[in-house]
Amino acid sequence: MKLKKIGISGLDEFLGGGLPPIVTLLLGSTDNGSETFARQVALFRSKKKGITYFTVSKTPELIKNNMSTYNLDISLQEKSGRWKFISLNTLSEPLKDVIIREMKKNRSVVLDSISELLLEHNSKEIFDLISAMNTQNNETKELHFILLTKGMQDPKTEIAMQYFADGVLDFEASWKTEGLTQSLTIRNMSGVIVPTHRLPYSLGKRGFTIETATRIT
Repeated sequence: MKLKKIGISGLDEFLGGGLPPIVTLLLGSTDNGSETFARQVALFRSKKKGITYFTVSKTPELIKNNMSTYNLDISLQEKSGRWKFISLNTLSEPLKDVIIREMKKNRSVVLDSISELLLEHNSKEIFDLISAMNTQNNETKELHFILLTKGMQDPKTEIAMQYFADGVLDFEASWKTEGLTQSLTIRNMSGVIVPTHRLPYSLGKRGFTIETATRIT
């Protein structure tokens, strides 16, 4: 399986060249890095690949303002059509049809967020959506992200979502004596063998960055 480079120094090297082209669940609490990670990788990928960013409640303006905090600018990609937003709140057809259609165009999909969709749709419908995305991606073989906010759904649904996705990136944050500690754990990554490590990361002017390899535990 050919890996997709994601443009995050240290992480591409740790993964042996990038992430596999699968539907990956980004599991994290609000504002703990998962959203910035998805947008930063999507921006890097959009230099050569079309990105379709699906939103539920967030507006494109809000997302672009948040990205600008980390010096992430998609204006050129929007003008060229390599980045576009689609609001799932304004659809007049089944959301699965719209998402699969974008995937068939060989575009990478970011779905922000599946937790918000669960407030309006039953869990079986969302499970069917992820299964359909996995099936379609067997043909197109692109990198797709689905964001899931920890604690917004019941624990059983959260576990089930991790099962249906082909890969899971778990973003964790905790307060310790020395301050806020943030770490990324890569789990259940279909097609590649990834060592089980907690990768410390930080958010700053350069966006999402993996800290020095000496701190990998």
